[in-house]
Amino acid sequence: MTPYMPPNFRASAFHCAICGAYANQVWHAAGTYRGSQLKGVEVPKITFAHCQHCREHSIWLDGRMVHPNSGSAPLPNPDMPEAIMKDYNEARDIVSISPRGSAALLRLAIQRLCKHLGESGENINADIAALVKKGLPEMLQQALDSVRVVGNHAVHPGKIDLDDNPETAQKLFVFVNLIVENRISQPAQIKKYYTEVVPQELREAIDKRDGRSS
Repeated sequence: MTPYMPPNFRASAFHCAICGAYANQVWHAAGTYRGSQLKGVEVPKITFAHCQHCREHSIWLDGRMVHPNSGSAPLPNPDMPEAIMKDYNEARDIVSISPRGSAALLRLAIQRLCKHLGESGENINADIAALVKKGLPEMLQQALDSVRVVGNHAVHPGKIDLDDNPETAQKLFVFVNLIVENRISQPAQIKKYYTEVVPQELREAIDKRDGRSS
């Protein structure tokens, strides 16, 4: 799987903000306009990136993506719980105009995700520590520490942090998806494969071996 590559001005390939696929991009400049009323002043340059996968265009103004509004934010993991996905998508909608607001929503989404996964949802630091004990990679805890989600200097979920920047928001999008992948998607995939491949009588024998049967 190709690591997530956010849209970047004039990049030859990245994950499309419209379809989510990693695809080549063909760039077209809309040019500039020198009208008589502007007295020769050059208006901002508009550029289009044509995705070779979905054939849609993203629109860039002076090197910054303005359409779609989600900008460079990755699409949510499809296994993300609906209520959390709502926060995630709202964060995508505003990331290009308010990275700080987007980061605040993502921290709230992480808190709600912890609660969905069986933790209290009251102390995100304790919740993440508990999830690590249950199998969440410790490296992901360290990643969350790096963006002030957990630890002694954690930012309260849903609160604006004046130190947040677009890079922080981008990292939080990735980390939310990684938690969903690790704690929801992968267990579901393994369970589905196990029940489809291993006959029921063998599953019962395995449960008895592991002390899971009555």
